[in-house]
Amino acid sequence: MRKKQVAVLDVGSSKITAVLGERGINNTFLIKARKDFVYDGFSEREFLDAETLGKVVASCARYLKNAAGENADTVYVGVPGAFTDVTVKDSQISFSKKKKITEKDLDDLFDSAFVLPSAKKALINRSAIVFELDGYRRLANPIGETSETLKGKLSFIFCDDYFIRAFKSPIIGAGFSSVEFVSTSLAEAMYLLDSERRDRIAILLDSGYITTTYSLIQGDGILFQDSFDFGGGYITAAISEKTEASFDDAETIKRKVSLTAASTGAYDVVSCDNGKYYGAETVREVIRNCLDVLCEKIEEAAEKSGYVIPEYVPIEITGGGISYIRGAKAHLSDRLGAYTEIVTPKVPLKEKPTESSVLSLLDLTF
Repeated sequence: MRKKQVAVLDVGSSKITAVLGERGINNTFLIKARKDFVYDGFSEREFLDAETLGKVVASCARYLKNAAGENADTVYVGVPGAFTDVTVKDSQISFSKKKKITEKDLDDLFDSAFVLPSAKKALINRSAIVFELDGYRRLANPIGETSETLKGKLSFIFCDDYFIRAFKSPIIGAGFSSVEFVSTSLAEAMYLLDSERRDRIAILLDSGYITTTYSLIQGDGILFQDSFDFGGGYITAAISEKTEASFDDAETIKRKVSLTAASTGAYDVVSCDNGKYYGAETVREVIRNCLDVLCEKIEEAAEKSGYVIPEYVPIEITGGGISYIRGAKAHLSDRLGAYTEIVTPKVPLKEKPTESSVLSLLDLTF
């Protein structure tokens, strides 16, 4: 029997990655086809070039269709946090007598709490922060347990119809029969963070090229989410402006310099492959200032959430925006007064923060 193949589009803020994959042994993946499609990205819940986006999505879909043939009829599209809203609801249903909790009971619990916030939104994911049964029994999965009541703190994720329209038509036009939209942030939380970390509470910071998404995770759901325009591209632009280097040179400089290196005076320089040299301390100062702006946005998001986060909870960082800047993690830790760490997929040869969203989406769809 042929293995199940899954077609996925990972929508980043600078590129869309089309992937066709199968589940491998020990929860690994077999990538059958993969290609990056560069586009202009998005800002403030809008694509910067909607007309070109349609052509790019169509190219992505045709690439996947040619690779999959008849082995995949659905494309799963990862929706960035910038196009989603998270709503958390408390819900409760009661039974006439004690009974074993079934899947239908969970559906009834979710249905009783569901409210569409706007006609311009669509529900893409629902999951539980925690369930509670008689006797204040709190658990992640109540199916099969006996109780007279079923309570839940439930998380609903809604996607902008604007985003769905931009992707659905070109994908169907390429020959796929259906399109499913899923939250990239939820996929990353479930794949990158183990259940023990999620059960307490966890902070996931996905920093990309243009946007960063701050998510509070608990159980199997997202408690709070905030996205803002700030990513690795902003830092590169700031370096380019300060040093008058080209954008490509500024990107090279950003990846070469270390924030923790001690200045050596006049000879403290960083070189590019074209033989040009730039003052390393000047570059460090630009990066530090940019990271301070990021820290302010993180603090604003944490305050906006309304949750008091224990000091021992680390900030888990993923994505390619700041993960590769040497010393960035330590700078954020010092500035925020919180431990930070980089989280990556635990897959051989794929343990990179830039792989987090792609592999998380693949994992969620199997």
